[in-house]
Amino acid sequence: MSGSTVRTQVTAIVEALVAKRAGPTPVAADQNLTDAGLTSLDMVGLMLAIEDTFDIEIPQRRMTPANFRTIVAIETLIANVALAA
Repeated sequence: MSGSTVRTQVTAIVEALVAKRAGPTPVAADQNLTDAGLTSLDMVGLMLAIEDTFDIEIPQRRMTPANFRTIVAIETLIANVALAA
């Protein structure tokens, strides 16, 4: 899967979660997702959606706020988890 496809899918997931809180809002790849309006509960939903969408299991040690801070961080996480599989 190409990097641009991953970013497109992650962005769609994030923007759908943000839309539930603040209405349709574009989110930049390097924007802090809590600043964009995601709550800690939304982050759990985001993690589950990422696992489901990319058919991966995120190891417990990688479930950190830093790995879900931005879309770019999530892309990196997905790449690292996919490589380790």
